[in-house]
Amino acid sequence: MVSRRGFTLIELLVVIAIIAILAAILFPVFARVRESARTTSCASNLRQLGLAAKMYSQDNDEQLPCDYYPCNSDTTSQRLVTQIMPYIKNMDIMYCPSISRVGEWMTTYTPTPENKAAGNIGYYYFSFDQVPSTVTPGPRDYNTWISWGFVRQRTGDQPRVMTEMWDSDCWLWTDAWCKLTREDFGVNLHQAMNASINICYLDGHVKFQPGQAMSTFK
Repeated sequence: MVSRRGFTLIELLVVIAIIAILAAILFPVFARVRESARTTSCASNLRQLGLAAKMYSQDNDEQLPCDYYPCNSDTTSQRLVTQIMPYIKNMDIMYCPSISRVGEWMTTYTPTPENKAAGNIGYYYFSFDQVPSTVTPGPRDYNTWISWGFVRQRTGDQPRVMTEMWDSDCWLWTDAWCKLTREDFGVNLHQAMNASINICYLDGHVKFQPGQAMSTFK
């Protein structure tokens, strides 16, 4: 007579515990790998946007595309989108693949059909012909950081209309995460250090800037 022996309860619990430990170890690794891929995809988007801006300048006497303000606001970025679209043909590259991580607080930066139709995009662009403030000047807070922070601090409350004659290391495009230079909400972009962002410079190269990226703004 053949004897059949199954797993004991202890053995099953040990196996389950081992699987749980392995999962706890591997899941964060997988998450970092996925976010690393998104960071690379984001950099690719910015390179294409930088190239599109250069192509636009070639058709417009070395004048780079120009928006009203350096970031999304109630005015949207429809003017910039209209200038750039003939050179990219794809609205999707105007959104960072990781922007959903901050979508709860930056709803106009996510790639919804409504935002695409309105001209709300997921990146900042730094050639603008109005003063940088996108809200009524007041106390510095989360909503006014882009104007009260490094833009006004470095350029003053004045237009910043860029041409091909500007220094090649001037910022042209960036992730929108420079709006938050601290982890107020326990969220960061690309699972990197506080305020780390991808930056597309005027000459078209893209670099991932760790740490307080605003310190390198030019």
